[in-house]
Amino acid sequence: MSDDKPQSEAGFFCPAYVGVRCLLLLCVIEGHYWAEHFPDTRVGTLSLSVPWFFALSGFLISHTLFAYESLAPGKALSIFYVRRALRIFPAYFLVLAIAHLTRGVPYVGWDLTYLLNFKIYLLSSSNNLADFMTFLQYRDFNAIHFWSVCVEEQFYLVYPWLVFGTSRRWRTTLLSAAIVGSIACRLYLLRTSGGMACYGGLPFIAGEYILWGCLVAWMDYRNRWRWLRDPIILYVSLCVFFYLSWHDDSFRRWAQFRPPAHQTVYCVLIAVTIASLRHNNQSYLNLALAWKPLRWVGTMSYGAYLLHSFLNPTLDQLLETFPFLVLFPQCPRAVLGPVLTVGVASLLWYGFEKPIQGWRQRWRTRESIDDRGISDGELHDGDNLQQETEQNHPMKSSRREPVLSCAEQGEEDQHQAMLRDKKGVPERQDQGQ
Repeated sequence: MSDDKPQSEAGFFCPAYVGVRCLLLLCVIEGHYWAEHFPDTRVGTLSLSVPWFFALSGFLISHTLFAYESLAPGKALSIFYVRRALRIFPAYFLVLAIAHLTRGVPYVGWDLTYLLNFKIYLLSSSNNLADFMTFLQYRDFNAIHFWSVCVEEQFYLVYPWLVFGTSRRWRTTLLSAAIVGSIACRLYLLRTSGGMACYGGLPFIAGEYILWGCLVAWMDYRNRWRWLRDPIILYVSLCVFFYLSWHDDSFRRWAQFRPPAHQTVYCVLIAVTIASLRHNNQSYLNLALAWKPLRWVGTMSYGAYLLHSFLNPTLDQLLETFPFLVLFPQCPRAVLGPVLTVGVASLLWYGFEKPIQGWRQRWRTRESIDDRGISDGELHDGDNLQQETEQNHPMKSSRREPVLSCAEQGEEDQHQAMLRDKKGVPERQDQGQ
């Protein structure tokens, strides 16, 4: 594999994953907008887009860590953590600092330590809910959407030690046991928690989505579940997910903060769909998700998710100044909101995040690369997303030089010699002889 080609940490490239991140981002943003005007409706089902982010992270990070296992554990951990820090910390702390200096973010210390999800649970489960109601009254600047970022950071902190600190022979058992433990915790809290206790943001509850992504990635890495490669599985799992979520009332009021007992069903469907997407790059669904505009927005989805809530006051001022921009009176933010969010996120990406990604390349290890493909393994982070080659991209045809027979090659050599004679160019000597 030549050095001028983009290398893969996870060993494969799926352009559809970047498009998926774009659609998930839009679902999150629109879900927040419409839920303010239509609470306790099917709008709450859009919160299921966050678990898709969880499962996708678990799947891709697992493949990356499995590829790192050829390294010494200390080197693998250092490379992983440095690359994670350079990808996630700069944008997170920049957005948090600007929001806090502008309006003030409550409990900012919990945000700085990536523990806001625990603080939300403690506030909501307290006998005195006054503090929790005060927290909610901060509205756009309470940074409540950071809970999902905290869950992922807690996963990044612990999971690599499980991979590098345990034997591969026990990995299936350990992941399965972690899933069973997560289910048990959820059922216990569902039975014992009070009416407003937001236990769904705890890492051992929301982490079930991540764990299923990890387990499916492990089976995929070992080629154990080859049925995942069947395109029928891709479409069936996706259709079942949409059917169940549309008819499910469990997420109408509390979204992901109080998940139902049957959360595991969605965990399995999402993880299976993500794994099947990887193996069906030529399917119509993958080709649609790999559309370049979707991938462009998906590249910036992390920054857009961080800042979208903080832009709401500015968004409301624009809509008040220019009322013709309100295309849906039932939800004024619905159209201009995503446009403003993506616009500001593009400034954050090109002006701040993308330059930092060059530093991450210094921590890319050649030993960890799996020769199964060419890409950037941490695709969900928007890393080197524009470096796909024609060999890997399903929407670009591969152009190859024609293979000439011996007679055709001789005629071609004679033709080239005649051209050289006409131009007065001396015949090049073969240096290899």
